[in-house]
Amino acid sequence: MKFRIGIRSSIIVLFLGLYLSSLILLNNYFVKQQGRTNLALKKIKLDESFAELDYGTELENNKIRELVNRFRESLAETEMIRNESQIYSSVFLFLMMLISIAVFIIIFYKITRPLKELQNATAVIRKGDFSLKLPETGIKEMKELKQSFNSMSRELNSVQKKLLKAEKELIWKELSRILAHEIKNPLTPIQLSIQRLEEKFETDPEKFAEIFTESVQIINQEISNLQKLVRSFSLFAKNIEPEPRIFNCYHFIADIVKPYQINYNIQMKGEKEVLINFDQTHFYQIITNILQNAIEASTTEETRIEFLISKNNEAKIQIRDFGIGIEAEELNKIFEPYYTKKKKGTGLGLALVNKLIEINNAEIKVESVKGKGTKFTILAELA
Repeated sequence: MKFRIGIRSSIIVLFLGLYLSSLILLNNYFVKQQGRTNLALKKIKLDESFAELDYGTELENNKIRELVNRFRESLAETEMIRNESQIYSSVFLFLMMLISIAVFIIIFYKITRPLKELQNATAVIRKGDFSLKLPETGIKEMKELKQSFNSMSRELNSVQKKLLKAEKELIWKELSRILAHEIKNPLTPIQLSIQRLEEKFETDPEKFAEIFTESVQIINQEISNLQKLVRSFSLFAKNIEPEPRIFNCYHFIADIVKPYQINYNIQMKGEKEVLINFDQTHFYQIITNILQNAIEASTTEETRIEFLISKNNEAKIQIRDFGIGIEAEELNKIFEPYYTKKKKGTGLGLALVNKLIEINNAEIKVESVKGKGTKFTILAELA
């Protein structure tokens, strides 16, 4: 991961650079001033022997001594001024440092707090919550930035609501279309059977008894199809909560396929002692849906399906058929709701399978070759 310095760190580094540069400049100034003072002192210093010179008369000697004493007093006073200057300079530098730090903290807080608020608000927006509104306070630039952010948030919120509304309408339209189509399929033969019964009853009462049983069977079958359709939609719409249990998936699958093995060539292979932690009802629905799809995908007289169960770090259940297969561009659509290539299908079977797999923290993969068959692989947690 590439390291990038943040804005707070940049401000701190910039301040320290400017602050140290200022200290160095002030220090150089005071050093130069002290040098000038020392040079001036050297110029007014007199040699100690100057006071002992004899200029002839007592009066002149007294004047010279008085002058020397004045020079010494001036020297002491100048030295005291220099010391005071050094003290005042140190105090001045210390006060400047405190003031600079205080000003820096205030400016730093004024600049970085709104930026931190914007950063946190951006994280909230990224999660899809557009209801957040920042207080439009602070310096002019930050206030304008917050106003722009709030305006953007309001627009995104409005767009999200419109999209959700449009999506719901689209879903309901699609659902209505599918339901109308799927309900129409069984209603048509029911209607035809009833019309046939009415017609025979009125025109040919003798043959009415012959077709009655057949028509009733058709009606019952189509009613059963309607009930199946309603159950499929109901299951898919439910917020299903899993109730995981530990069981042997090999024996469980063997019990499921046993009735099918009377009419179809279904083989069980692999390890027989594979325990998984899974909702049994969900697992049953997953296996029966995939098994039913595999049977319907077979075009030959002998339907052949293989179950291969194995385990490593997780349980692996492979279900393979040797039917018509699925085209490559269709593979990523088979788990979508309402997607089906069957004449009589709701398009919810594999969508329900995918949903049950997800809520049980499992994984499903599919591989297929057109004309050679399809293989579903379920990966589940070992018990």
